[in-house]
Amino acid sequence: MNKLLFLVFLILVIGIPSAYAHPFLLDSEPPQAGNAAIGTTQVIIKYSEAIEIDFSELKVFDSNGNQIDSRNTAYYEGESSLVITTPPLEDGTYTVTSKVLSKVDGHLVRAAIIFGVGEAQVDVSLLEAQGESETTFLPEAAARFPGIVGQTVILGSAISAIAIWGTQRKHFGKENLTLINQTYRSKFSKITGAALVGVLVSNFVMLAVQTIRLETSPLDVIGTSFGTTWLTRMIITIILLGIWFWMERKPRLTSKKHVPMLVVSLALIFTTTMFGHGAASELAAPMILDYVHNLLASVWIGGVIFFAFVILPTLAKLDWMEKEKMILAILPRYSGMITIALGILIITGPTLLWFLESDVTSITNSTYGFLIFAKIFLALIMIGLGAYFQFKVQRPAVKNLGGAIGTGVFGFGEKPPDVSKERFEPPTIEALASKKLVKPLKASAITGIILLGVVSLLVNSSLPAGEVQTAEAQSVTLGFSSVLFSEQAKFDVSVLPVGVGPNTINVIVSTIDGEQMSDISGLKIKVSNPQRNISPIEISTTESQSSDEITEFEGEATFGFAGTWQIEIEAQRTQAANESVIFDVLVKPTLSEIRTEITEYDFPEDDSAPLYPLYDGNNTIWISDAAEPRIWKFTLDDKQFSSYEFFGISTIFLDIDHDGKIWFTDTPNSKIGNFDPKTEKFEVIEIPPLTAKSPYSIPIALKVDFDNNIWVAVVDKDMLLVYNQDSKEFEEFLKLPTVESGPSALLLDDNGNMWFAESLSGKIGVVDSKTFEITEFAPDTSLDEPFALLFDKSGSLWISEHTGPGITKFNSMLETFDHVKAPNPESLPFGMAIDKYDNIWFGQHVTDELGVYDPYNDQLIEVSIPTPESFTQFIAADDKGDIWFVEQRTKKLGVVSISSVSGQTRAITDGGSGPSFNYAEIVSPLIAGGIVVSSLFFVKSVNDKRRIDKMLS
Repeated sequence: MNKLLFLVFLILVIGIPSAYAHPFLLDSEPPQAGNAAIGTTQVIIKYSEAIEIDFSELKVFDSNGNQIDSRNTAYYEGESSLVITTPPLEDGTYTVTSKVLSKVDGHLVRAAIIFGVGEAQVDVSLLEAQGESETTFLPEAAARFPGIVGQTVILGSAISAIAIWGTQRKHFGKENLTLINQTYRSKFSKITGAALVGVLVSNFVMLAVQTIRLETSPLDVIGTSFGTTWLTRMIITIILLGIWFWMERKPRLTSKKHVPMLVVSLALIFTTTMFGHGAASELAAPMILDYVHNLLASVWIGGVIFFAFVILPTLAKLDWMEKEKMILAILPRYSGMITIALGILIITGPTLLWFLESDVTSITNSTYGFLIFAKIFLALIMIGLGAYFQFKVQRPAVKNLGGAIGTGVFGFGEKPPDVSKERFEPPTIEALASKKLVKPLKASAITGIILLGVVSLLVNSSLPAGEVQTAEAQSVTLGFSSVLFSEQAKFDVSVLPVGVGPNTINVIVSTIDGEQMSDISGLKIKVSNPQRNISPIEISTTESQSSDEITEFEGEATFGFAGTWQIEIEAQRTQAANESVIFDVLVKPTLSEIRTEITEYDFPEDDSAPLYPLYDGNNTIWISDAAEPRIWKFTLDDKQFSSYEFFGISTIFLDIDHDGKIWFTDTPNSKIGNFDPKTEKFEVIEIPPLTAKSPYSIPIALKVDFDNNIWVAVVDKDMLLVYNQDSKEFEEFLKLPTVESGPSALLLDDNGNMWFAESLSGKIGVVDSKTFEITEFAPDTSLDEPFALLFDKSGSLWISEHTGPGITKFNSMLETFDHVKAPNPESLPFGMAIDKYDNIWFGQHVTDELGVYDPYNDQLIEVSIPTPESFTQFIAADDKGDIWFVEQRTKKLGVVSISSVSGQTRAITDGGSGPSFNYAEIVSPLIAGGIVVSSLFFVKSVNDKRRIDKMLS
């Protein structure tokens, strides 16, 4: 039994009320201790929860300590990230300080990051000069402690009064009932009145502390999200005070008269949930779990306080026999109620902690973990005292009434004790259960209050992830690391530095259980790049043995270029079949590691308005001209321009067909046409009348499909046309489902289906190439003028939102939209292209920068165009992966030559070395065991109740 109880004690501590965190720094662009590209113009900080923009700010300082930002801190993507702009940053080291106010718990958190630009070396020791925010907010903890205790007492008293006391009042005789009612009402009023005063005082102190923290007025504090929750809590407290005065005037408190206090106090503890980190997750599950924790903590701790300071003093007016009967009747009922509460906490506690922080190592190595252990120690004391009540108070109480103690597992024999037998001698005062209960029960209540003090500290402390964020930034592990499994072996693999050039591959082979494999005779490592048709190349390995007799293999591999490289590792065994694993590593420079060089070429004609570049795959860039009926040709070999004119008005969008002809839209002339570079002749095709009102239409974009047909988007008629080159006829006239959709961009996918963007309605769509069935897609909030489309190598569709401003990724399988905000809110993103490193470039129309987004590392920078007022709208990539762009107003064609600095390191993508503890593996068996043990003790409580009731009847 003792072992069983110990297991219960160990398991139940998981279910103590939850702890919370603050808006700690999750990520930043540029990254902590990393390097950004020259010309970076913004800093983005992402936090763990929503923040108040009016009381939050970012500041950027150069190496001389000068603040060089634009002082325009703003939300970036939602309320949990901030952005601040800067002038284009040059080589050097920069420090960003962050001061943010949580929208959830109202804590003001400070942090700092340091990064380099260009080739500057980052000295992370500079962070020590920055002021760090405390991980535990002691003034806030002290302010909230009386409120947490008060609400626990109020709710626990209301529940216990209804569930326990209300069921026992009927056992009092008429001669005792009036006295008992008066005493109970007095004690209940005192304990709940004191608790309400504690809640009220706590509310005012919380407001005062917050006012001092923010250095502002109380009215300004109330205007924040924290203030809204505080005001709600204050109103609920006032309602509870009104209910308390109403109950104070009642001569007798029945169970029904406790219900209003119960209902309103349930609302009161919800405000504590709204201050918690569960609310910061914006998920329903953590909030529900958090609320259940507060409720069950009140049942447990509040119930113990009610027993000690209300029930026992009330029963003191009775003679010893009546007092012993009542205590004996109440104990199993209390035991059953608390066992149910703790049984539920066994399930919800670990689940909530999994939502908040499931890293076992982080928990054990943090201040948060220290407080958790302190809370566990106090909870063990309370549960131990609970066991004392059952086995050292309840069992002797049966003897005091002349009952027999059975030899069964749970204590009582089947024979009902005879309380009226002859020669019955009353017990001594020291032997009475009521006397034995007083001190231990008060000690349990005081322990519960101290435990709530620890919870108050946890409520106002950072989770481990928030405590170690700076330390982690200062000790970044480099490279790729992972643990891979074959059928019979485990491979601990690391690749350093995962960059273009030489890389070191380290491998440790062991059994699945981590034991050394004794029959390993050697290790083969092969490196290949299937995308570039590079077959596997075996590299030589060396074998070494560490001091703890672990065999490690090492090999040197050279990645000649960026891309996805495949690595195969085969462990050669002498007594069993060889074991092997295959995995991919992405060798890709981050945006801080690429180098760009811009070259500009002047168009020879001043009257031109170059617009749309098209690379034909044959060392030639074709450019449309919005001002003249002309197409420009720029040859990459000799860097010379040529122009070809026709009878018309302009050329806007371009595409190339399977015969090498350059197709164009003459938009203001309601025509399309093509130019054959072989014959240097034009063909102009008039768009047929599409409505009876007007013979003219506005063709914008065009695209060639797999059958060499020409698709045309007619923006003013909400139509897509299909022109057959063989029949010289428009064969399909597809009306889009959405009225005033404004189709303005076309793109062909690998299946031959045609995608389109609707600039007016904010949607995208696709036409099935076989059935011509049209399907439209749109996010919950319509896209902001989608004007260009682009597929990346993974098959995701990218959409430029002209007035978003930004670019958006559409997943056609999941039908989800993910928006990437442009750095400059004044920009107007337009055409897009993909460079040699799979970064997405986009023109920004009215700003003199090209946007560059790395979808793999979620990084975004800008590259400045040398000539001001360039008015760049469309861009293109050549077969080398360099980016070409057209400067319409300055009449230039520019190219961004892109390269990377080899030998740069990469942060680890998956830590796999060293011992680790899996949260689920630890908690799952404890939950299962806890459920079983809780069920057994609940059954014991039910049996005790039945047998005691039978004995006392």
